[in-house]
Amino acid sequence: MKKLIVPPSVRRQGRKMAAGRIVKLLVYLYLAYIVVEYTYSGLKTTSFGNLSTTLFFTLIIPFIASGVPMKLIDRDWYGEIIKLEIENNDPAKIDNHAKPAVSQTALVKAQDGKLYEVEIFDEGEYFSGQRERVYHVGDKVLHVRWTEYLMPVREKGCKRPTACVVCGFKSPVGTQVCRSCKCSMDIKVVNERAKK
Repeated sequence: MKKLIVPPSVRRQGRKMAAGRIVKLLVYLYLAYIVVEYTYSGLKTTSFGNLSTTLFFTLIIPFIASGVPMKLIDRDWYGEIIKLEIENNDPAKIDNHAKPAVSQTALVKAQDGKLYEVEIFDEGEYFSGQRERVYHVGDKVLHVRWTEYLMPVREKGCKRPTACVVCGFKSPVGTQVCRSCKCSMDIKVVNERAKK
C-alpha cells in the first residue's frame, strides 16, 4: 500500500476549506430553522409532530446535499483515472479563463480497489503555448483529505502540466510551490513498508 506525505501548508488549507463548508452549512440550517419556526408560529400550529417532521426534512436534506458528511469522513487516497466523461463542452466559455470551459467527471480506481467519481475542472487553458488538458485516462492521481482537486502524479521531465490539490492551478512538473495559492506541491507518494 502507498501512503501520501502531505506538507503542513496543504493540511492547513484543507482544514480551512472544511471549516468554511461547515460554517456556511450551519448558517443556512439556522436560518432555515428560524423560517420554519416563524411560519408555524404565525399559523398558530401546535402539532409538534408536523413541525418536527418539517424541520427534519428542511434541515437534513441540505445537510446531506452540502457534501459536509462526506468531507468529514474524507481521507487521502492514490489511484488511477479509468474513465473521463465530458459533462459540458461549451466553446463560448473558452475565452473566459475565470470559468471552466469543460466540466468533467473522472472515475478513479484507488489502490485499495474502491471507485471514486470525482468532478474535475479542466478548462484546457494555454500551457507552454498549447492548449493542453491536465487529466487523461490512465493518469495516476492523488486526493488529499478535505481538498477539492485531484493532482496528477508526473514523472520528472514530463511535459504535461500538473495541478494543485488546493486550488487546481496548473503548473509545470517539479513546481514546489503553487503560484496561485502558495501552498506546497511537494506531496510524496511512498510505499508504507519502505517507510517503516
